[in-house]
Amino acid sequence: MAYNNHMFFRTLAPQTVPIPAELNDALLGSFSSIETLKADFLATANAMFGPGFVWLVYQRRAQQTGAGAFRILPTYLAGSPLSEAHWRQQPVDMNTQNAMSVGGLSGVDFAAQQHQQQHQQQGDAHGTAGGFGPHSLAGKEARRRAPGGADVHPVLCVNTWEHVWLQDYGIDGKADFLENWWDRINWNEVHALTPPDAMKGGRLTGGVFNAIGV
Repeated sequence: MAYNNHMFFRTLAPQTVPIPAELNDALLGSFSSIETLKADFLATANAMFGPGFVWLVYQRRAQQTGAGAFRILPTYLAGSPLSEAHWRQQPVDMNTQNAMSVGGLSGVDFAAQQHQQQHQQQGDAHGTAGGFGPHSLAGKEARRRAPGGADVHPVLCVNTWEHVWLQDYGIDGKADFLENWWDRINWNEVHALTPPDAMKGGRLTGGVFNAIGV
């Protein structure tokens, strides 16, 4: 939740900030126009039933081939767009175990045992050149994500919790709050948060055209 609020405040500005040309072109690789991005983003945020955040994220393509794309991603309550945020790779939560339940091992010893077993199951493969399946670079990265998690890079978010807008805008004022928020986005910060490989796309779904060499 602290990360979510930090991102929300980081991308606010006291005045209108124009979108940098490089970021503008990158966004047009995923949306037909900035107005389309705005309409879709604000409609998603306004339609959320309950509190949460709506994010603009950059999603890389699988296997790191070709350009990725920007996506609109809603998360509810304190949910995070980061797939690792709620994922525990250690199969046992030591906060809910005692010495007897883990065979008399201390937390440190049990973690070491689990680590050794994982390496044995993986064949202890260190290189990725020529690797495939779980031993490839993409496979190793996938193991760090929760099941079904996506590799996304957040660059912008709006907070839709009621206490953010209800007092100033009233019970029917959520849409007005979102319009005013859009006019106060610090696009320079969004540009700074955008990964460099996202800038390789171009206008009119440039990510797709770049991937096929057009």
